[in-house]
Amino acid sequence: MLDIIICEDNGMERSKIESIIKEEIVNLINGTNIALSTDNPKDVINYLKKNLGKCFIYFLDVELVNELNGIELAKVIRNYDSKGYIVFITSHAEFSLLTFKYKVQAFDYILKSDNKGLQSSILDCLNEAYKDYKSIDILEKEKISINLGNRIEKFPFEEIMFFETTKVNHKLCIHTIKGHFEFYGKMKDLEDELPSFFYKAHRSYLVNTTKIKSFDKTNKTIYMVNDEACYASLLYLKGLIKNV
Repeated sequence: MLDIIICEDNGMERSKIESIIKEEIVNLINGTNIALSTDNPKDVINYLKKNLGKCFIYFLDVELVNELNGIELAKVIRNYDSKGYIVFITSHAEFSLLTFKYKVQAFDYILKSDNKGLQSSILDCLNEAYKDYKSIDILEKEKISINLGNRIEKFPFEEIMFFETTKVNHKLCIHTIKGHFEFYGKMKDLEDELPSFFYKAHRSYLVNTTKIKSFDKTNKTIYMVNDEACYASLLYLKGLIKNV
């Protein structure tokens, strides 16, 4: 979910931004809401500390009358949310140059003084950020993260042939087009996490059915597109045939 954080110390301006956003998310964007609206940058930082790993779209007033201005706040935000969408709202166009100096990767820059364009600019930011977030979210969901001990690696489903158990208790092996990697885990947990085209063909094998090249029913042997082989048991044979 891509939620929204607003930091604006002018109460009237903050209410205006909230109103525009609420109207848009009701009409167009499902599953999005204003997670935090405040005049204090410390509230934003504290909120992020409690919600590590989440991605937000931020509407920040550049000229915050506080210990941190909007651009300084954005620099802190980047420590907690490297992928978030930061939109600066200001009365001074010249401040846009500071965003490059601080290297905060601004998503957009909106002028408060342009009342006519304020609403359309906010709506454009919301829609573009949401579309971008959803496309990234879909790509991320097409991968599984595996803890290999010294690193965590994301394996795209399309590169995975099958998972198998090893002789070591609770140690599994993932077979991919790039090689084999052993890791600790449980086959049942993988079944719950992976999409339905991964099928348990044997108590020792969890197979990506979209990567099966052929199946020898006599020998109960599954041949993958990369010419690796694994096996199916009689117990799971009927279900495998349905899935191939």
